[in-house]
Amino acid sequence: MRTLKNTKTQNKSESTIKRIFQSFLILAMLFIASDVFAQNKEVEFDVYTNSVTKASRYLMADDVALRDCPSVQCEQLTTIKIGTNVRLLAKSEKPQTINGVKSRWYKVKMGPQVGWLWGGFISQKTMVSTTNPEVKFMFGEAGFDYKGNKRFQIRAVKNGVELDKIVFPSKSLCYTAVDLINKMKMPGTDIISLTSNNESCDVVDGPLYIVFKNDKLQQKETLASIEQPLFNETGYVYYSQCEN
Repeated sequence: MRTLKNTKTQNKSESTIKRIFQSFLILAMLFIASDVFAQNKEVEFDVYTNSVTKASRYLMADDVALRDCPSVQCEQLTTIKIGTNVRLLAKSEKPQTINGVKSRWYKVKMGPQVGWLWGGFISQKTMVSTTNPEVKFMFGEAGFDYKGNKRFQIRAVKNGVELDKIVFPSKSLCYTAVDLINKMKMPGTDIISLTSNNESCDVVDGPLYIVFKNDKLQQKETLASIEQPLFNETGYVYYSQCEN
């Protein structure tokens, strides 16, 4: 027969084991997270003091703080709207990781004003819509999800206002693979390819295309999945190599 003392001793032992297990679990999660962030490639931009065109970049975040030195502790001079064009003049010596994105602080010029902002707010690639020149698509990193999966983002921006935003995971995507295509010539539709080989049907670790229509962004795996809704509207059939 169990005594009250034995029962209390057993409960205490079980509680101790549970706390030890939870501690090990937390340490393991912190180790995995730190390992993931340590391997995170820096989002970096070239700076040009003598070329306005080469130094020109766009912001893909809204209400970005422009500061008087390269730190979040520095005084905020003003805030900048999404889609604003800035000129990169210089960058800080060391990068800083914020929300899983590693980048340096950049000294920028916006009109007559000069200040510093964090590079994770700068678009790695900016594309102008083929159907509306007032709309721009901003591409960049979006940190990691709770499972440690690397994420990217594309934002559709018009005259300083975000129309839509889409975030998706990918292990190997880089900005050089992202491109705006117009091979299908769909009315009022922009297609952003996320693979450097636009005709490839190989399996990748994320969506192949991002479609922008009616001010909305959507993920699509194949060109066929983009064409099908158009067939219902127009009665025309489009051919795609990815349908085989």
